[in-house]
Amino acid sequence: MLRVTYDEVDRIAILEPDGALTKEDFEVAASSIDPFILRYGKLKGIIIYTQSFPGWNSFWALIEHLKFVNNYHEKVSHIAFVTNAIIGDIAEHIGGHFINAKVKHFTFEKFEEARAWILSEANIVDRHGLSLGLQKIDKDFILVFKAVGTLTHEDYEMITPFLDSALQGVKPLSVKALVDMSEFEGWEFEAAWDDMKIGLKHDADFKKIAVFGNHDVLLEYGIKITSWFMAGDIEQFNDINEAVTWLHEE
Repeated sequence: MLRVTYDEVDRIAILEPDGALTKEDFEVAASSIDPFILRYGKLKGIIIYTQSFPGWNSFWALIEHLKFVNNYHEKVSHIAFVTNAIIGDIAEHIGGHFINAKVKHFTFEKFEEARAWILSEANIVDRHGLSLGLQKIDKDFILVFKAVGTLTHEDYEMITPFLDSALQGVKPLSVKALVDMSEFEGWEFEAAWDDMKIGLKHDADFKKIAVFGNHDVLLEYGIKITSWFMAGDIEQFNDINEAVTWLHEE
């Protein structure tokens, strides 16, 4: 069994293995963590909390564990192994070479110290926000829109008046937008609602929207949801030059 709980305030997931881990344990954990990340954006940290690591009950459970790590290593800033098992030392010394998150080992008695490390490290830089610019190229208005970090309600409150002003008087389906999501990490819950309200308000203003950013589950879901409320065409690109080329195509 792999018990998963959350600290929603600090955006920390706590994983507690109990008994030899199975393939199904990681599938259940993933089904729990995915909606959490979709709601809150990138996790500040994961704590693996177990006095002695119980191991895996099969080779396929180990494979599923590796897939689990691969799926989430870019969506979490820090991983703390809080355990007296030797796997904690191994993870700290070699884990950082294979995953993006910082990895550190703490003994089982130092759970709060591990939490404090995650928060102190993750909060050193908490850059987030929205920026935009509007350009007119030939007959097209190109809205350049950039999202950074985990967007908040305040971010949308600041940008909405500028967006309304930029689109004032624009004819329906006449604006093309380039949305740079390369540094985007997610939304706070209220910010996700703000994003949807902007889509509803300006649904007829956009002819084409090119979204540039690394393709992942969060971005894919966001594009699909946005397409429900937008009258124009929406496409996702991993290459910014391809995104701009598509915008200029008729």
